Amino acid sequence: MEIPNEIVERVLNEVVDRFLKPKFIELGMNASGDWLNSLEVRGNEIWGMDYTNYLVNGRSGGTRHPIAPLIRWVGYKFGLSGQEAISTAYAVATKIEREGTNYYPEGTDLMEVLESREVQEFITSELSQYVIMEVNQTFVRQAKQILT
Repeated sequence: MEIPNEIVERVLNEVVDRFLKPKFIELGMNASGDWLNSLEVRGNEIWGMDYTNYLVNGRSGGTRHPIAPLIRWVGYKFGLSGQEAISTAYAVATKIEREGTNYYPEGTDLMEVLESREVQEFITSELSQYVIMEVNQTFVRQAKQILT
């Protein structure tokens, strides 16, 4: 029995809201809310902003981080604006170029929440309810055909 995409998407949207977003917030990663707002379910996949890889694995040193996104980030994270935000963004970019981000090289357990027992049990429970309902409906239909 194939489970329809809309059922899978509903369950994955609940996983995002109940597990992934709270984990992101718990880890103190939220600055602008952009990453949280970008999360979307497409079929059986969860999609987010292109920098998700850096949130999970960190960023190694050796290359200069673009300044424009950092200016925006320090504005949200530290409440800075104008020249103060620009100066801080350059300092952060220099630190990342020299040492990498705080998440590098150990990474974070942001995505590990999706593999947790709690999430797996939630998905299994939700999808099992659908399968049981479908089996019951099929059984009733077949019983009616036999009895008529």
